[in-house]
Amino acid sequence: MRQRVVSSVVPGVATLVFLALVGCSSTITAQIESSKASTVKTAGHQLDNTIVSTIANTKVGGTTGAMISRQMDRQASELKEKLKDAKVMRFEEGILITIDSRLLFEEDSHGLQSTKGMLKDLAHILAKYAYTNAVIEGHTDNVGEDIYNQSLSEQRAHEIENYLIKKGIKDARMKTKGYGERQPIASNDSESGRQMNRRIEIALYANDEVRLVTAPEDASYTALKQ
Repeated sequence: MRQRVVSSVVPGVATLVFLALVGCSSTITAQIESSKASTVKTAGHQLDNTIVSTIANTKVGGTTGAMISRQMDRQASELKEKLKDAKVMRFEEGILITIDSRLLFEEDSHGLQSTKGMLKDLAHILAKYAYTNAVIEGHTDNVGEDIYNQSLSEQRAHEIENYLIKKGIKDARMKTKGYGERQPIASNDSESGRQMNRRIEIALYANDEVRLVTAPEDASYTALKQ
């Protein structure tokens, strides 16, 4: 059972929010699960998986990357506090969120359940960290026709995006994709494995406006260093 869709990129003046946060940011890593590119096989993720490669490919490194990472530490800490039933993992200069599909959708349905507290909290945090973009992916198990699972995964991802848009998150900050049954993280031979595969994954990463602020003559670069 899964989802998919399409959107685009970046907000504009969000850098100001990011800069202000950087100034008073403290590194929060104690409770956050951190992973390095060389070891990301965690929870079934592989480096060629889109959700992981999205974050890996947006890595900046250097001083800017370190400051982005500090802000991602803070954001991940808040996500773990609010999204208690989801798995929140820090990776490189981004964040991976995995949500059991049962928490958001009825079986074989792409309509969101009436209780959307988790997505409401996600929208609130995305609004606060306005420099963050998101990729939303839907995944299913292998029960049923492949074409049905593919469509379901796309629809579910799209439903989440639409909900976040209604909560004020600009569609330019989000992209969606459905993979159907093509990216399992567990064996489909058992019910527990199939349940793990029925999931929503969300990658959070810094937008281009922030990642490309690396020139010393750029006023934003100076502010980032503070």
